[in-house]
Amino acid sequence: MAIKSALSALLENLRVKLVVGALAALFWFAVVTENVYEYDVDVPIVTVNVPAGKILANDLPAKVRVRFEGKGRALLALMFRRDARIVLDLANVHRRQVFGLKREMVHPPRGGIGLTPLQILSPDTVRVQLSNLIEKLIAVNADVKITPVPGYTVVQPWRLVPDSVAISGPEEVVRDVDAIVTAHREFANAQDSLSASLRLLPLPASQRVGLAASTVQFFVDVQKLIEVTLHEIPVRVQNAPRHIKITPVPSTLSLTVEGGEKLLLNLKREDIVAYIDYARIHDDVATAGHPAYIRTPDGVRYRDVKPTLFKLMIEVQNHASARH
Repeated sequence: MAIKSALSALLENLRVKLVVGALAALFWFAVVTENVYEYDVDVPIVTVNVPAGKILANDLPAKVRVRFEGKGRALLALMFRRDARIVLDLANVHRRQVFGLKREMVHPPRGGIGLTPLQILSPDTVRVQLSNLIEKLIAVNADVKITPVPGYTVVQPWRLVPDSVAISGPEEVVRDVDAIVTAHREFANAQDSLSASLRLLPLPASQRVGLAASTVQFFVDVQKLIEVTLHEIPVRVQNAPRHIKITPVPSTLSLTVEGGEKLLLNLKREDIVAYIDYARIHDDVATAGHPAYIRTPDGVRYRDVKPTLFKLMIEVQNHASARH
């Protein structure tokens, strides 16, 4: 019983001491928050009233050191809210201007009643440069790697929607930007059509270039790989003088094309262009003949061209001769 009575008395004394201590702390806090102090704070710079058609073209200091004076409670609001600002009004800036920072430019935080900016410590000046704000469309390049399963192929070209995007920013930066790239994506073991949303990589923040879109849609067709041999594809001669008739010998060729199944099943001989460029053979010293240039639709590859060289029959004013 004696031990329980002693513990009860000790706990009662502890409660009294805690209450007295809390009241003392509150009294001390009330006193110190009513006192006036000075305190140095890093304050961000914000710009307002940028002229129409202009954009800020240089980096401003991230923070300005400002000395404030005020009661303790107001300084506590300053330290915890962190929403004090130095405001630069750019309404009358045409191209460049150096601002001397003044106390009047400091906007205290909300709730900072009785808080007074005393002095701008550093930096005390800020240089502002404006540039013409322009906009233009640039191409989008997809950074994509697709690995189809064996026996399948990626049908080129793939499609981006949109395939271009508007950018806006300082004239001297925007005029040198021609394309923007997507974030890298990889697709493994593809054997069917793919679609995905690709994120556009923004330009460095220091360039102040904005994008009208943040993503593009990516579409690609993956088909079973097949090959087809086509015969009797006409060979034509291009860039021949008007007064000369030129006939390739032989006049047709055959080749093997490979690509996606759907693509090749709809392919016709007329879709393959084979030609000899007369303008390229004036200085040709080969005697065996001349190669044909071949152009196929997107996504179609070719090989095994037969024959590989052609002779030319040239007719000038009703006189025929052979050119090797």
